[in-house]
Amino acid sequence: MYILRHPLACVSILCGDGGVQRIFFASDGDNLQGTAGGPECEFIGELTGSLWRFLDGEEVRFDLQVLDWRVCTEYQRRVLLIVSDIPRGSTLSYAEVAEAAGGGARSAARALAGNPFPLIIPCHRVIRSDGSPGGYQGGTDLKRRLLEMEGAQFNSKII
Repeated sequence: MYILRHPLACVSILCGDGGVQRIFFASDGDNLQGTAGGPECEFIGELTGSLWRFLDGEEVRFDLQVLDWRVCTEYQRRVLLIVSDIPRGSTLSYAEVAEAAGGGARSAARALAGNPFPLIIPCHRVIRSDGSPGGYQGGTDLKRRLLEMEGAQFNSKII
């Protein structure tokens, strides 16, 4: 497991033989320890650098080939690929993502709630139909900060 402690968020990255299997948000108080990378994570330096720049507010296009898609269902993969194409500063509603993926808004929300690759797959760019941010694995405060940093329009007055 690799740990990235950025002032905006602390994340841990779990790699396996197929690439990144999971990214977790963690609080600074969590007792996390990073390990040295093996051959399956030879890309970790580039990935953590890209994540750092992203959290600093830079526009970053992540390499989706480093992700182990085997951890996703077929529907979840469709949802995540749609979300990966949402441009910085833009948002889609859960209903819009669901329509594009061939499901319902709740199924899209469930697929995103279980997004194993947050930040790389920018699920923070998916908001509720009323314009409110909705939930986020890293917490709604982080979701709001990311959206504001990217200049996205959303209803920040609705909780």
